[in-house]
This record gives sequence, structure tokens and C-alpha cells, in this order.
Amino acid sequence: WVDSTERRRAEAALRESEERFRLLVGTVRDYAIYMLDPNGRVVSWNRGAEQIKGYSAEEIVGRHFSCFYPPEAVAAGAPEHALAMAAEKGRFEEENWRLRKDGSRFWADVVITAVRDEEGKLFGFAKVTRDLTERKRTNELLRRHTAQLEAANVELDAFAYSVSHDLRAPLRSIDGFSQALLEDYAGRLDAAGQDYLQRVRAATQRMATLIDDLLDLSRVTRSEMTIAPVDLSELARELATEFTSGDPERHVEIVITPDVAVRADRGLLRVVLHNLMGNAWKFTGKRSDARIEVGVVAADGERAYYVRDNGAGFDMAYASKLFGAFQRLHRVTEFPGTGVGLATVQRIIHRHGGRVWAESAVGRGATFYFTLS
Repeated sequence: WVDSTERRRAEAALRESEERFRLLVGTVRDYAIYMLDPNGRVVSWNRGAEQIKGYSAEEIVGRHFSCFYPPEAVAAGAPEHALAMAAEKGRFEEENWRLRKDGSRFWADVVITAVRDEEGKLFGFAKVTRDLTERKRTNELLRRHTAQLEAANVELDAFAYSVSHDLRAPLRSIDGFSQALLEDYAGRLDAAGQDYLQRVRAATQRMATLIDDLLDLSRVTRSEMTIAPVDLSELARELATEFTSGDPERHVEIVITPDVAVRADRGLLRVVLHNLMGNAWKFTGKRSDARIEVGVVAADGERAYYVRDNGAGFDMAYASKLFGAFQRLHRVTEFPGTGVGLATVQRIIHRHGGRVWAESAVGRGATFYFTLS
């Protein structure tokens, strides 16, 4: 009697659980959830299936699920293949086109799971379908816009390279003839005339430097990358030697954290450090106690590499302009430059899957951080 009572209670609990599950599945609207018999005929249907596919339960129960496939997929045997794979592997999943009742297509994420009884006999298939049409449309739109943007960038880089290259020859001529005038005809020019020629030469040399920077900016976008282990500390020491050798009268304390290893394109990473350390060298030029640091810190769960100085600094209100081409926060008469270096740094870091940012205050130096994926 006790066993009989417990059995009835267990059966009642099971029926209650099954009813709750049936109600839950039946009321889901974002997913089509239904059962197939072993031959692929629909035996149950929920509200989500009705909403996504357009059939009512009365219209679809008993029909073969191949009616949800486009004609070309049916001809290729896709429905049979899906059931065979689910029966063999226990589960089949794919994203592909499916048909609604009105004949329109939608992009579906489909999961078919084989259902077996206690003895392992195939009972049928549980099928879950999700409509991903809007996501696919958004992704396709994003892909097209990305492709268009990449094509525009390639064209812009090619244009910049071509224009920059074509400007070199006339600039060399202007500079050469200006120099010849100063050397061979200086006696025939008064002080004002010589000053004008000096200004012409200075302007052409600034333009030549700008062209070189533009070519570098174009080159870092177009060049192939070779990712390999790089000793960032060693690279920084090489550059520090270059700066001190090029300006031996300056006394700058340069502190480099040892054994900082990264994975990057060595040539492009050298360009990054050359620009950041070069800026630090330049903007500490008016300090007798100049100091430059190169190291690594933890930032938001990732390693961030930095170049820090105690130089002129800048107002953080203008930080968003830093990495745009031709953007300068100081007058050329104060600190020379073309305003292309940091744009080059940003492009290189982005190509490595990283990010770059800066922290600073006027008169209190600056710290430039970057990450590498």
C-alpha cells in the first residue's frame, strides 16, 4: 500500500512537471520549439514556431519538416542529411536559409537533437529554430561598410603615397636652387634678400620632412606584418643610444624596465617607440632635469606599455585631438614637428589589435600608453 501511494505521488509529480514544461515551451515566442517523429513529421508545435514560421499547429502537425527548406536544399537532400547526422551524432546544428508559410526566406539557427527512450530506441527529434535574419542583415551591412571603408583607406593611402612621392622632385629643385643662390649670388643680395632665401629653404625642408612623415604613415598601413617575440627593452635601449648620440650636449635620465617581452612586428614596434621616445626627448628639451621612462603596467586586466616624460605636457581637454594627422598642441616655434607621428603610432597599434591613449597635465609631463593583442 505504501509503495502504491509513493508510485501515485511520483506519477503525479511527473505529470505536473511535464505539464509545466509543456506550458513553458508552448508560451516561448522567440524560439520555434517542436518535436518530430523518427521519420521527420511534426508532432508538436509552440507559439514561437507559429510566430516564426507562420503555420498554426492545425496546419503543420503531421506534415514533413522538409516543407521548411528551400527547394534547392530539398533537392540536395538537406532535410534527410540533418536527421541522419542528428541520429548518428546525437545533435545537428547549422545556420542556413529556411522558408516561412508565405514562401519568404529567413536566416535560421537550427538545432536538432535526437531523443531516445531508456532502451536507446529513437523516439524522435527535438528541434529548435531561431530567426537570425535581422542579425545577418546587420552583419552584412556592417561587412559592406567595413569593406568600403577599407577600400577608401587603401585608395587614400595610395593617393597620399603618390602625391607625396611626386612632390619630392620639385621640392628638391626649390631647395637646390635656393642653396645655389645663397652660395653663388649672396654678394648681390642684401640682408633682406638672403633672409628670404633662408626662409624658402627652411620651408622646403619642413615640407620634405612632412612628406617623409606622410610616406611613413602610408607605409605602416600598407606593409605586411610579421608577428614574433620582441625584446621591447632592448629596442628602447637602442633608440635611447640614438637620441643621446644625436644630441650629446643634452643630459637626460632614461630609465628602461628590463626584460619586457612582447609579440609584435619588430619594425613597426620600433616606429612606435621612436615616435613616443622622440616626443619625450623633444618635449623635455627645456628641462635641465629631463627624465624619460619606458616600462609596463597592468591596466584593466591587460599589460600596457608606456613612455613617460617630465616635459611640457598638454591640456587633457585636447587629448582627443592627439592622434589625428596634422594635429599639434604646441606651436612649431616652441617644438618642431609635423603632427603626423602620433597618427602613425595609432595606426600601428590598431593593426596589432591594441589601443593607445595618453595622460598629461600642462608643465607636468606626459605618459603615453599602448597595448598589444
